[in-house]
Amino acid sequence: MPPSAIFSRKAVFGLGAAVLAAFLAAVFAYDLRPAAAGAGSGAAGVAGAPVSAGQVIFSVTQGEGFREVVKNLGAMDLVRSPFATEAFALVSGTAFRIQPGLYRLSPSMSAPAILNTLAVGSANEATVAIPEGANLFQIDAALANALVLRPGVFARAALAGGDEGKLFPDTYRFFTGADAGSVIGKFIDNFNAKAAPLLPKSAAAAARDLTMASIVDKEVRTPEDQAIVAGILVKRIAAGMPLQMDATVCYAKLLAASSSVLAAGVPPCYPMTALDFKIDSPYNTYLYKGLPPGPIGNPGIAAISAVLHPQSSPYWFYLSDPKTGKTIFAKTLDEQAQNKVKYLESD
Repeated sequence: MPPSAIFSRKAVFGLGAAVLAAFLAAVFAYDLRPAAAGAGSGAAGVAGAPVSAGQVIFSVTQGEGFREVVKNLGAMDLVRSPFATEAFALVSGTAFRIQPGLYRLSPSMSAPAILNTLAVGSANEATVAIPEGANLFQIDAALANALVLRPGVFARAALAGGDEGKLFPDTYRFFTGADAGSVIGKFIDNFNAKAAPLLPKSAAAAARDLTMASIVDKEVRTPEDQAIVAGILVKRIAAGMPLQMDATVCYAKLLAASSSVLAAGVPPCYPMTALDFKIDSPYNTYLYKGLPPGPIGNPGIAAISAVLHPQSSPYWFYLSDPKTGKTIFAKTLDEQAQNKVKYLESD
């Protein structure tokens, strides 16, 4: 065979290999692009930033292999091709640097960007501020947003433990990726140190006051108004009147939709419909007299103090001015009806 023919075959083979390599590189480049069509390379959100549309909280557990991690990325539609992502992880070395923790990821991120985020690791600690009156569903959302726990984990544990009311509102430091038991324990330890000593020693009386304080905390904001509303609650209970507190209906709505709430976040309660007030729940104080069976949130010291020292007044009714937030009190049902027309139905 002439040398020129051998050379030609080598050239053709070399050209074919180059074309094949270029083709495979193009395929891999496409498969490593963001899973969301038309998205850019993307970047991970910072810990504590709100989870925006399309973002998910992704968990890497201690001891989990990178192939399992990539499989999970594919199952959550965060990468186009688990095979290409796994190959890139091996070639780039990120397969051996993936850190356990919780991460905020998005299909708008490319596979290399996601792998790099997992290799850098999540923050070790997060600061979470829990406002007064927040319920366990709202606390769950705040903890998930700060990457302390996966969404729903805290709420399920707190519901099962009957911890609503004892998740004391305060500013906390938590390890990211913590377990629900230790997080709940931190809340309750703080409650036992700051709130429990103020409550009656009788367990039944303490539970009653804590439930009442949780309603007061949700209904009105200022300490002065809270003391007056606490007095109204005492009068209504003594008179056998239904409490008719909107905040309890909101909680009944949350409990009725708890499975979807845990999956999608806490929905707004307002505007309320006529059907909301017909929800058959012991938390619906429009249908059932007396206090609900437990707290509807986690009151702060001001609301607890208001219940322990209720303000006597001539008022039996009240509403909040939606424009100013001011509490408008009324002595009679007729006066309350006039206030509704003036503040709630006017333009």
